[in-house]
Amino acid sequence: MRQDQHVATGADARELDRITAAHAAHGGGRYRLWLDERAGMLLVEPPGTGDGTGGTAEPQRIPLRSASCPRLLTELTSATLARLAAPADAYRTRPEADRDIGALVQLFRVQLARMRTEHPDPAGLVRAVHAQLGRAGDEQQAARRSAFLGWYLTETYGDDAPGRDRAERDLGLDTEDGMELDPDGDLVRGAVRGWARYREEVRGRVPGPLLTSVPWDWKSRATHWYYEFRALDRPLTERQRLELRAELPGAEVTSDSVVLDRWSGYDERPSSKVVEDVVRRYVDAGLHFDQCGTRTLWLRLPAASGALVAAYEGGFGVTGTVDGDDLVLRLHREESDGELSYVYHDPGPWLEELLPLRAELARGDVRALAIAWRAANETSRFRRAPQPPPMPDGLDEDELSPHLHALIRLLEEVP
Repeated sequence: MRQDQHVATGADARELDRITAAHAAHGGGRYRLWLDERAGMLLVEPPGTGDGTGGTAEPQRIPLRSASCPRLLTELTSATLARLAAPADAYRTRPEADRDIGALVQLFRVQLARMRTEHPDPAGLVRAVHAQLGRAGDEQQAARRSAFLGWYLTETYGDDAPGRDRAERDLGLDTEDGMELDPDGDLVRGAVRGWARYREEVRGRVPGPLLTSVPWDWKSRATHWYYEFRALDRPLTERQRLELRAELPGAEVTSDSVVLDRWSGYDERPSSKVVEDVVRRYVDAGLHFDQCGTRTLWLRLPAASGALVAAYEGGFGVTGTVDGDDLVLRLHREESDGELSYVYHDPGPWLEELLPLRAELARGDVRALAIAWRAANETSRFRRAPQPPPMPDGLDEDELSPHLHALIRLLEEVP
């Protein structure tokens, strides 16, 4: 937020930047929009109102309970909601879908602020949302209202078992209220799962980067494996390039990158010792992909980052290794039984999307570490760690950057 707008809108106002970015991405005007829940206001800077002088002109103030508020939200989000309703036709890339899901979450934030003016108690609010489900005008509206309920419960209580138990106790809800959303009769669990399924269905219909052909050799059982490394701080010297070609036969080596993209058996792959040596001696970032699902991201950071990394280490997910004045961070996903699940996936574009994480981590932003820890310890593939590390702020859908979304795809989902 610009400093002048921080003064004009107040410290408690949240900028709804995903809504306005999604609106502008498809031909809409370049609005700026804030939610000031404490004041009960939307603050709006319509297109063309800025004078470019950096002044402190007040944005327009629209009360949340006024008729103007839903009219403005409809204008800004109708195209976004239409795209989310037909993701297979609307999106070419996952970042576009991630942006629109973030816009939906910000719309939910405004809806929640509006509803709290009439239903300040959580149980009353949930009952009101459930009543709205029964009045939905069509299937898509019903899906969004169900998603809103799941988002609200996840946002308020979390999506783990203790959080769901707290929600049930606080809400005082049971099947006698007529609000059974899950076949097992568990309102909270059913709503939270519904919100997760809503996002998965949108993202699952967006095509990822795929190979146009697969040179499959059934006799040798060749599989696809891929390494890419980047020298970011200084170019590789001619001598280093010669050494790398000797270390990684068949690799394409330039002054700032090394790519080894092969279809072969396991016996032709570089050993882990060779790969670790390449990362330690030559490069600042690296990526490994295996057709069976194993993935690794390496990032070189200042050694001072070691204390931040240590809080999230454990198991295979997060590892930091000191190398002189640097620390080599390793974020890893192990999925050895993927078999043919990723045979057509193209890992070529992945590293470029992840590179901005290095600068954020060097500045002390630990969200990437939290995501990597969560992927290794709080998914169906791994049991929960006994003592979770502190989770930072900024992990909500509408606060994640494109490169954090890319990390989630790498470590938690199908990229």
